[in-house]
Formats: sequence, C-alpha cells, structure tokens
Amino acid sequence: MGLKNSLSDLFKLGEIKDSVIKLIEAKFELKKLEIQEKIERAVADAVFRFIFLVLASVAMVFLLMIAAWGLNQWLGTPWGYVIIFAVLLISLAIIYSKRDTIKTAIREVIQKEMDAMDS
Repeated sequence: MGLKNSLSDLFKLGEIKDSVIKLIEAKFELKKLEIQEKIERAVADAVFRFIFLVLASVAMVFLLMIAAWGLNQWLGTPWGYVIIFAVLLISLAIIYSKRDTIKTAIREVIQKEMDAMDS
C-alpha cells in the first residue's frame, strides 16, 4: 500500500503543478489583456485629439481670415492682414518664451492621465 499511496501522492502533485501553471498562465493573459486595453484607450484618445486639433486649426484659420477681411474693410486693404500677422507673431513669441512652463504643464497632464489609467 505504501507504493500505491506514494504514486497517488505523486499524481496529486502533478495535478497541483498543472493547476499552478494554468493559474500563472491565466494571470499572465489577464495582465496582457489589461495592458492591451490601456494601449487601445490611449491610441484612441490620441487619434481623437489629433482629429479635433486639425479641425480646430482649420476653423481658426477661417476665423482669422474673416477677421483680416473685416479689418481690411475698416482700415484699408493691407492693414487687416498686417494686424492679424502681428498678433500671431506676438502670440508665438509669448508662447516660445513660456515654453518650459508649458512643457511642464503638459508633462503633468500626461502623468495624471497615465495615473488615472492605472487605477
């Protein structure tokens, strides 16, 4: 009977080993699916933001063209375009001078988004 019990115990250890391996594989697959879901959400969000920014940029161009046309009607032909161009150059100069602050703010927003995805 001793041999029969040891063989029985050996088979149970084999079953336990198989169960543990299956459990580890299942947990690994679950983690893989969670990571894939996070990546899919991040890519979808990035694509949406890109499309939104492109459309917003086109709308801004048309708005600036209308503003320049209106200023041209009011001040005379070249001055509307000159004023809009000057405002854009000043805006670019201000943004460029604050670039480190803007980059830090963007990094903080990205970090918050990544932390929210981990939760």
